Amino acid sequence: MSSCRVFTKSLLATAIFQAVLSTQAIAEDATVLDELKVEGRAITELDQAISSEDIENSQTTDLEGLFRNKSEVTAGGSVKMGQKIYVRNIGEDSLNITIDGAEQAGGIFHHAGRISIEPELLKRVEIEAGAASATSGPGALGGSVRFITKDPSDLLKDDQNLGVLLKSTISSNGDGIKNSATIYGRTSSAKTEAMLHLTDSSHDNYEDADDNEIKGTELDETLGFLKIKTHLTDEQTLSITHENLTEEGDVLYKPEHFASARNVAEPTSGDRQTTTLNYRFTDFDNDLLDTKVTVYQTNNEQSREYTGTKYTGNVETIGLTLENTSLIKQHELTYGLNYRDDESYFAETTEYVEKGTVVGIYIQDNIEVTPKLMLSAGARYDQYELTDVNGSEFSEGGLSPNIGTVYHINDTLNVTANYAQALRGPEIKDAYKLSSGISNADDLQAETAKNLELGVNYRKNQLAIGAGIYKSTIEDGIGTELPWSKVSDNYDFDIETEGFYLDLTYQMNKLLAGLHFHSADTKANDQIVTRYVYGSTATSIGDTLVLSLDYQVSNTFEAGWSAEFVKGLHNIQQTVGTTDLELDKPGYAVHNLYAKWLPLGDDQLTLSLTINNLFDKQYLSHASVEDYTSNAGWESISGSAAAGRDIRLSAALKF
Repeated sequence: MSSCRVFTKSLLATAIFQAVLSTQAIAEDATVLDELKVEGRAITELDQAISSEDIENSQTTDLEGLFRNKSEVTAGGSVKMGQKIYVRNIGEDSLNITIDGAEQAGGIFHHAGRISIEPELLKRVEIEAGAASATSGPGALGGSVRFITKDPSDLLKDDQNLGVLLKSTISSNGDGIKNSATIYGRTSSAKTEAMLHLTDSSHDNYEDADDNEIKGTELDETLGFLKIKTHLTDEQTLSITHENLTEEGDVLYKPEHFASARNVAEPTSGDRQTTTLNYRFTDFDNDLLDTKVTVYQTNNEQSREYTGTKYTGNVETIGLTLENTSLIKQHELTYGLNYRDDESYFAETTEYVEKGTVVGIYIQDNIEVTPKLMLSAGARYDQYELTDVNGSEFSEGGLSPNIGTVYHINDTLNVTANYAQALRGPEIKDAYKLSSGISNADDLQAETAKNLELGVNYRKNQLAIGAGIYKSTIEDGIGTELPWSKVSDNYDFDIETEGFYLDLTYQMNKLLAGLHFHSADTKANDQIVTRYVYGSTATSIGDTLVLSLDYQVSNTFEAGWSAEFVKGLHNIQQTVGTTDLELDKPGYAVHNLYAKWLPLGDDQLTLSLTINNLFDKQYLSHASVEDYTSNAGWESISGSAAAGRDIRLSAALKF
């Protein structure tokens, strides 16, 4: 029976692989594919991925750097705590975001991002754009982002049972220094492996390209990460992960806004603790059983001072995902259950609490109809319950169907189509809002999304080209009438996004070239959407072109260049309340370089150089809060400028 399982999955993987377009997919070294979960846009919508090698080359320390070379994903802002993730202009409040399967639900502060992560820990990042597969999890109106951490075996060599990695990085902008130590090993039987990772880093305030100090960007970070993974039997695997990430510094009270008389740097701390248990049972003699279980707890806390008074808020999430995959002839059937319990808590002179739960069941069937035709269809049902800070109770649920197909015209060309819906019910609000007199409309309903996408993919020899168009609509979106309003209600208008993408990669001997273009228009109430008005729900990013060149000079030296070109958005007309406003989002081009050298001939010693913002470009990221300062009375509304040129040098010793 085990041979049947392998054969059937190979057929599915082969068919899906034909629809994929990524730099990893055409690399000459087949091991690169381990970094990428290979799926097609029309099946489960894994549109882009980031590998551990990408992260290592960029030496990134934050979300903005992590997604820098992804045309459909952005996270802007020089203040790390203020960075928010946007996928095709749809923000993190409308995404399903996980770390090793642990959902990161609920923000602590609406002027800050809700995701904190150490990029150095990551094996890969998987990105689904738009409502897609039923397996994406609850509330994935705009897609999903999955952060997957490294295993000890990712660091160990085949003949090695114990290893140590010491790494130190210095950066010119902000006089930053980062030191980390990792010890990893496995038993002689190779049944159990473990790793312990410790990081300590600090930097002063950054400077922008005009040599102005960007106040409130200083930060000290410490991280402790422990993972233990054991093979209970040949068919069963159990892993336990615990992560504690702490950030401290004089950070702007509203991290997403720039420094002003109304937004000064205050002592601030953030702490995220996540514990995750993952279990998998694959019955080699039964194609009906391939079971995964994830149990997790996340506690996310932020404390900040405002005019001398300290405020603390936290969000705690406890959850479970139970999933099984069955192979039945030409069907790969995946079905399961999601459960999540969220609590938002704010401590002032009085304690304020909101509690919510979501329970979801789902099924997704990938079908090999013919050798040329793949079909995927599924649905999920989610039920949301909320008891808000005022004691009001809400219960909303609904069905989210999807269907997608890949048709192979020949061995090199295929076309794809996908339609999916998603639903998100009323959820807990960020902790810092709980004491401000907020409430929900009595008739608050679930918000829903619809996503339609068509694509074409061509791959022959070392050339891969993919292009597609899509339309995404969020109906009955949940928000407030104005950025400062206190009543959450359903919008009486849709948030609509229409866009297209083009991806091209070409491998020529030791040179890998990439071109990624994305264009999207997002409007609400017939006006261009901005981050300031719609916060973590949506924003507008200008047409984005990402170019890259990677050259493997030898087995011990490689170098690369990348550039991001973002077209400006001008004469944006917007009405906020009774005020008519006009603003611009100027375009920019940012270039980056990297080089990596193995002076001892292997990875025992790695020396790396990265230069970000090579030409010292002064700009405001389109993923940041827009610049409203040209409008009278709005002089305090803008995000912070991006950091200027930054030169990073690192040395990593592995033994």
